[in-house]
Amino acid sequence: ISRTSLCGLGQTAPKPVLSTLRNFHEEYVQHIVERKCRAGVCTALLGYEITDACVGCGACARVCPVGAITGAKKEKYRIAQELCSKCGQCFDTCKFQAITR
Repeated sequence: ISRTSLCGLGQTAPKPVLSTLRNFHEEYVQHIVERKCRAGVCTALLGYEITDACVGCGACARVCPVGAITGAKKEKYRIAQELCSKCGQCFDTCKFQAITR
């Protein structure tokens, strides 16, 4: 675009984009190809998972505003990813650090 543009604005407009692609290439790949956000700020790319550290207390299920967490007492709970609103309340509530991002 910058080589074929006839005006100064068209010639310089792509520079910020090209600069971020050059300096943050790895981050672009993670977001676009791997669908992950290392910083954890892109909620659309976040996913919460309950690990084997879960003791089945049910605290996470009680605070989930959309009812995406199910399970039985003393058993490992599960998060239905398609229902999860990615609010992080379960992550903040778990005393056993059994929920990962």
